[in-house]
Amino acid sequence: MSWSAKGGDSLTKGEAEVLGLVDSGLSNRESAAALSIAVGTVKCHLHRAYEKLQARNRIEAAVKARERGHLSSFVPSSAQGANVTLDR
Repeated sequence: MSWSAKGGDSLTKGEAEVLGLVDSGLSNRESAAALSIAVGTVKCHLHRAYEKLQARNRIEAAVKARERGHLSSFVPSSAQGANVTLDR
């Protein structure tokens, strides 16, 4: 499955999930915890999404992805209303 972005590139499921969490206000660290992946993986998904969506930052990427309908069904249930607890 693919989620089409500008220029024929498509967002992967991981990129869409991370952008959905960013759109929900989660940090990279909180997104990683919610998805059970490394923070570096979150950053990699974000940077690829920036290129595909021609965005300069996480907020612009999340806004563009939301406007284009990429986020609607890809916010994981574990992150909806997430109470992610992190040691600070």
